[in-house]
Amino acid sequence: MDTFNKLLETGWQSWSTRNKSIIKFPLRDFSPVKDSNLSIPKEIKLKPPISGWCSWYAFFTNITEDIILNQVEWFSENKQIPIEYILIDNKWTEWGDWLYYDRKRFPNGLKYLNKTVKKTGFKPGIWISPFLVSPNSNLIREHPDWIVRIKGKPRDGLKLTPIDSLFPYKKYILDIENEEVIEYLHKCIKKLIEDYGFELLKLDFLYAPYFNPKSRNVDKLLRNFLLKIKSDYPDVYTIGCGCPLIPAIGAVDSMRIGPDIIFPPFEKIPILNRIYHNYTSKMVIENVKKRELTKIFWNLDPDVFLCRKTLGFSENRILYLRNMIKNLNGNIFLGDDMTKLSNERVRKFIIPLFD
Repeated sequence: MDTFNKLLETGWQSWSTRNKSIIKFPLRDFSPVKDSNLSIPKEIKLKPPISGWCSWYAFFTNITEDIILNQVEWFSENKQIPIEYILIDNKWTEWGDWLYYDRKRFPNGLKYLNKTVKKTGFKPGIWISPFLVSPNSNLIREHPDWIVRIKGKPRDGLKLTPIDSLFPYKKYILDIENEEVIEYLHKCIKKLIEDYGFELLKLDFLYAPYFNPKSRNVDKLLRNFLLKIKSDYPDVYTIGCGCPLIPAIGAVDSMRIGPDIIFPPFEKIPILNRIYHNYTSKMVIENVKKRELTKIFWNLDPDVFLCRKTLGFSENRILYLRNMIKNLNGNIFLGDDMTKLSNERVRKFIIPLFD
């Protein structure tokens, strides 16, 4: 239990702040694992850490086929930045409808997109939040009995921070103790990998089943879900995000060890931009320091590196983040719109990250 206790002292899941902090992140911040009978391997063989580009931090939910391919073209023309993966983040489909993609955003389809990505020498990756479902999804309409309900009302899984109550969106939690739910999710994973051809899965909001007060086997169910992906697709790289730490030991290739470094919509709000993003980047730095010791369990993922002027970071903060990410020897992901980043910033901040 010593290892478990050391992990829990850093917070129980990817984004957690200090356990005794007055400001909770997420709001339902508790340590669900007190005594665990999980079978955790003593020795873990790690894959090499990876590098890539992620769509979320530059484009938020405004992604399209053309936007992704423009980034691919830029990287193919700038081989001095040796990334491996192109990661399509949120909004490629409605949450829960993981068997399908938005045909307006991706008119030629994900299979076509991935073939194009691979032809240019990169590997395609996809974001998925397996346990959360949009109220607007087809899945909810077809299987209303699959979601967690408390006193008859759907349980919202997005109550992360105090500001979340200001937003109209909700995401409901799937009941992973329902065998049909697990079968459906593995069917989705199979489709993404075997049909569409993705080689990386960013598995997000994995904490969600823990907010079902009726759940009794959540540790085991989450671990079994992750281990099956690992067993079925050993060559696919997996990143756990918003992920309970202990059940994921030896079950994911990489772990996010801090919160998102920015919230893209705030970039357009001058009052919030500098204050909020300096706060979140400070949280990233704090969590990385606390969790560097977990590199024996997985490749460290400190979140993306960003250096565009509009985020309100000082040059010293940018350099500190760059050096921290570089010295971790973990994943290196970029998050700026590379087609708009100046040559000066590429030379000054990006290229040294890979030296």
